[in-house]
Amino acid sequence: MKRAFPILVVLLASACASQPLRPGMSEIEVVQAMGRPAMELRDQDGSRHLAYPSGPFGLHTYMARIAPDGRLRALEQVLDDGRFDAIRPGMTSDELLRHIGPPGERMRFDNLRQTAWDYRFRDTWGYVAILSVMIDDSGLVASRITQRLERDRRLF
Repeated sequence: MKRAFPILVVLLASACASQPLRPGMSEIEVVQAMGRPAMELRDQDGSRHLAYPSGPFGLHTYMARIAPDGRLRALEQVLDDGRFDAIRPGMTSDELLRHIGPPGERMRFDNLRQTAWDYRFRDTWGYVAILSVMIDDSGLVASRITQRLERDRRLF
């Protein structure tokens, strides 16, 4: 019990000090709360997209959209069925990165001259699934497909 008390105090202090991210916060505050982004993309207008995936086997990617003035415009969890529906053949790989962030895994298919970008996520019905987006050698989306990994039981 004596060992647990200092750990509990540190955890409670850090929980009280943290605050939810909200639009208007500075980029410094975002990075302090979220850590260093896995990917940063810059737009022509000076705004940026900071991607925070939860890892190759994680189910979430958070995209912090930073305005040209360095303030948080929005923070969104971008791996969901609604966003996936907007992915269409002909979309560029750069547009895809801005839309849903970096893939958890990539697999090359030389016979097709395409690379699969795979994203694990939890679908609308609560099942763990993988979205595979096929990117051709010219850097364009060729197709996409979703496959559920857990078919027999729901995970919450």
